Amino acid sequence: MLAIRSWLMAGVGIAVMMAATPLFASPRPNQEAAVVNPTPADLQQGKATFDSTCSVCHGLDGGGGMGPNIQGIPFSLGMDATTNVIKNGMSGGMPAFGGQLSGAQIQHVVQYLLTLKRQDAYKVTGDPAKGREVYASSGCASCHMIDGKGGDSAPDLSNIGGLRDAGYLHTTILYPGSDLPQQHLFLETGGKLDDLFVHLVTKDGRALDGTRIAEDSFRIVIEDANGNFHSFDKTSLRELKEEPGKSLMPSYKGKLSDAQVNDLVAYLASLKEVQPQ
Repeated sequence: MLAIRSWLMAGVGIAVMMAATPLFASPRPNQEAAVVNPTPADLQQGKATFDSTCSVCHGLDGGGGMGPNIQGIPFSLGMDATTNVIKNGMSGGMPAFGGQLSGAQIQHVVQYLLTLKRQDAYKVTGDPAKGREVYASSGCASCHMIDGKGGDSAPDLSNIGGLRDAGYLHTTILYPGSDLPQQHLFLETGGKLDDLFVHLVTKDGRALDGTRIAEDSFRIVIEDANGNFHSFDKTSLRELKEEPGKSLMPSYKGKLSDAQVNDLVAYLASLKEVQPQ
């Protein structure tokens, strides 16, 4: 079902990136203006740079992950200010990419961000009660757990409505793996996307697909479709390939009607932790 781990959204420095306009009141020096009237090639280069550098925190569509939603952020902050933040970073959160990306690459990213206009919020129109029936009949509980009941080979969904918005849930049901969150962020060691689909082949020819649970310079741990964990020394691998956009979770596009999808979203969106009175 939904390839979503329980992740920490609050209290992380990166989440302040571009969240407070006053931080841009005094831009740092050497600010570069973004390129005007980009060509299709410019936008393609911007997308490639965004996918490899920015999507780790902000999602493949800029809609947010560990970092905030930055779809269309140049419209609200201005292109110059956005360029400055990418280049020089922000104290306590957003790292500086001026030493990693060229001026042209940063300009292309800003222009690409202009194409990611903030999407309208998904309107929850389904029936949560019917959605609960869809959840049960679609086999979701074989992998996911809600309030201690269900499988444990996929993320616990007990509080998913409090962690992710309905639009994200809708997209993930139809296109699993398209916008993965980052659970653990270690910028100093090159943070990785948790739950990213990986394909590996050992030196003796054993092939295995799974979602990445943990990885460092020497080892990687993945979870297969049956919920089994596998740990590998990287020196034992012949191939290790990250495959963004793929997921062990099946897509329900075409398997559920639009009404069923909306009902399922309504049910999942209703799963929120009870707040103390």
